[in-house]
Amino acid sequence: MKTILIALAATALAAGPGLAQPAHPEHHPAAAAATATPDAPTHEMCKGVMGKHMDPKVVHEHSREKGGPVMWPNGKPLTKAEMQKMHERCAARMAAEPAK
Repeated sequence: MKTILIALAATALAAGPGLAQPAHPEHHPAAAAATATPDAPTHEMCKGVMGKHMDPKVVHEHSREKGGPVMWPNGKPLTKAEMQKMHERCAARMAAEPAK
């Protein structure tokens, strides 16, 4: 039994670097945020400006009252069109405010 465990550990140590995946930065959002233009507001900046307007919507649903499963426990996320509208409002507010 000990020899099997030692053999598995040695195999794992030897194969570790060979099984590692090469870097693939196109899948990481941090790289995309770093390449964004400084004039374009990011989602986090807009959340800071717009406040709770960008939070998920509270949905009144009867499934909570009838004992069924809760469909949107944390609220329903905004649609892409609503989120785009929020980003446009944010950009307008940021343009109207004087630079600090």
